[in-house]
Amino acid sequence: MQPQELYQLFSQRQSDRRFDPNRPIPEEILTRILDNSLLAPSACNEQPWQTVVVTEPELVKRVAQAARKGSLGQNKFIEQAPVHILLVADPPSLLAKFGGKVRGVDYVQNDLGIFTAYLTLAAAAEGIGSCIIGWLNGGAVSEVLGIPKNKKVFLDIVLGYSLDPVRSKKRKPKSQLLHFNKW
Repeated sequence: MQPQELYQLFSQRQSDRRFDPNRPIPEEILTRILDNSLLAPSACNEQPWQTVVVTEPELVKRVAQAARKGSLGQNKFIEQAPVHILLVADPPSLLAKFGGKVRGVDYVQNDLGIFTAYLTLAAAAEGIGSCIIGWLNGGAVSEVLGIPKNKKVFLDIVLGYSLDPVRSKKRKPKSQLLHFNKW
């Protein structure tokens, strides 16, 4: 892959909110997306994530409804997505927990963010749209999927063939975000 191809991927990846509900993601494509997301780096190589991949249509519907429970009508579009990937946080190891306390950093959340970036970029590379859902009822989703009570559902990453056109990115000016050699 040439750098320009990767940069094009960065510019095209977006949060899609309309999916073709009648077009499932082929298993071999979903497998490639998942395999590549597992290559994400993490603090101390902890890999503090587990995923529940939901592809069965009736279960997808139940998960979407559970995720939206109590959401004040938010994220209705997730009911169209043929795949839900529930990202579940593992508790940090003693070393990561200690390092996080000393540094004031939640390494697990950082690592889950990196994993999510890998997953959504892998999906985009395959022509699959995605949206990262952080406002969800993790408890209700856990009940539907049998996720243990001591685990936290961190995100629902929905995947599908997007019906949204690629939008231009709205970003703050670089001068507000980048500092070189001093503040």
